[in-house]
Amino acid sequence: MLDCLGLDEQAERIYRLLLERPESDPSLLIENLGLAQTTVTAALTTLGELGLVERLPAGKVRPVHPAIAFPPLLAGARRALRAEEQRLHLAAAAAEELAAHAVRGAASATSDVQQNDGTAAALRCLEHITATAARRLDALAAAGPSPGITDPTDYTPIVEFAVRLAERGVHLRVIMLDSINYLTPLVAGAHRMRAAGVEIKTAPALPVWTLVVDGEYVVSAVDPDDHTRGSILVRTPGAVAAATDLFERYWASATSLGGDEPGDGPAPLNRAQKQLLIMVANGSKDEAVARRFGVSTRTVRRMIAELYSLAGVSSRIQLVFRAAQLGWLDGSELDRV
Repeated sequence: MLDCLGLDEQAERIYRLLLERPESDPSLLIENLGLAQTTVTAALTTLGELGLVERLPAGKVRPVHPAIAFPPLLAGARRALRAEEQRLHLAAAAAEELAAHAVRGAASATSDVQQNDGTAAALRCLEHITATAARRLDALAAAGPSPGITDPTDYTPIVEFAVRLAERGVHLRVIMLDSINYLTPLVAGAHRMRAAGVEIKTAPALPVWTLVVDGEYVVSAVDPDDHTRGSILVRTPGAVAAATDLFERYWASATSLGGDEPGDGPAPLNRAQKQLLIMVANGSKDEAVARRFGVSTRTVRRMIAELYSLAGVSSRIQLVFRAAQLGWLDGSELDRV
């Protein structure tokens, strides 16, 4: 209990024993507490420096009364606490100034267009959005990680950004790919966002990572196939209107998270499986399917294996033939991906 005043556990035990047995010899302390001589010697030195014990003739020590010894120690601790609080206040003020500086810097970088080259700049843009978005954010979460996310296999950072925004009262709508159902971490992240109040739908395909912030500016990936190239922020009314319209069109046809597309009929395939089946029937390679779904080729092979299991077949040719028999495919769907 007294460690904040500079006493460790052993020193406190020795001081308490001395209060019971004034004018004790160090050997008595060793015997009663079962401590090593070096431990007792070090503890008595600490107690002496703090003014809690006094040395007596014949090598004995006596405790200074707590009512006399502790007030100076407590006063010193309070001064140190006030000084630390003052440093924290100064640090908080400096952090606020830096945040304001970052906002001014982002706003003054260019009036209409801001290029965020590379992962670091794109991440700073995401952080700026998380700190400053005030009313709403609409997002197309296309294939691959968001620009600014360094690890393409870790979806935690973007989920954290979304949850922080939602907790601040920002209205979020996010459209993700149907293929998230094949990626357990993404499914878990989507449900965590939804629990925080984020509205989430899914679509078979999305063109590019796009964020529409407060109806004031748009942030999108520079290259849909290479998230490391960064992002671009555009404030022009035309770009904002176009991005808003694009989002609303996708939102109107997207499926609520966890649900199937209404009107799909009795077919036992969800929309992601139907899209995969069409690509397989059209002869798409695993690599092309992986790019469309935003997953690895290994995951693509697992997805196709699940279709094999549903259809009771063991090859792509058999799958297409059986799918036609089951009514999963018709001629109009071939060569359409």
